[in-house]
Amino acid sequence: MNLEEIKQHYKEFDGWVHSLKGLSDAEWNKPLGDGKWSVAAVVSHLLFWDQYSLKERFPYFKEGAELPSYPDFQSVNERAREYGENTATKEEILDGLLAVREEFHKMLEEMDNDKLAVSFKISEHHMTVGAYLIDFIQHDLHHQKQVDAALGRTLMK
Repeated sequence: MNLEEIKQHYKEFDGWVHSLKGLSDAEWNKPLGDGKWSVAAVVSHLLFWDQYSLKERFPYFKEGAELPSYPDFQSVNERAREYGENTATKEEILDGLLAVREEFHKMLEEMDNDKLAVSFKISEHHMTVGAYLIDFIQHDLHHQKQVDAALGRTLMK
C-alpha cells in the first residue's frame, strides 16, 4: 500500500464515519454478531486507539526509535466500551473520531515515501511507519465490516 492509497483510505473512512451520524439510537446501540459489543462501543474503540496513536506513537516515529509496548489491550478496550455505551453521546464519539482523523490527514499531507520507510521498534517488534499505518487501516476495515454487517449494510468501497 503506497502513500496515496493510505490517504485514500482515510478519506473514504471519514465518509463512512459521517454516514454513522444518521443512525437511529437503536442502530447505534445495536449489538454486533458476537452479542457483546455494540456499534457505539466499536466506534468508541476506534476513537480510543486512534487517540493513542496520535499521542503516544506518531510523535515518536524516528529512525531507530525504541518505543514501549502497547498498553494492556483489555483495559483500553473496556474503557472504550464504557465510554461508548454509557458516557458519551453518538455525536461526541463521531465528532471525536473525525477530529482525530483530521490530525491524521495533516500528518499524511506532510509525509513522503521516505517517512513511510522510517524503521523503529515497538517492544521487540521491528516495523516501519507504513506498516504501522497499514495495520491500523486493516483494523479500521475489520471493524467497519463488523458494524456494516450488524446494520445490514454492504461495505462501502
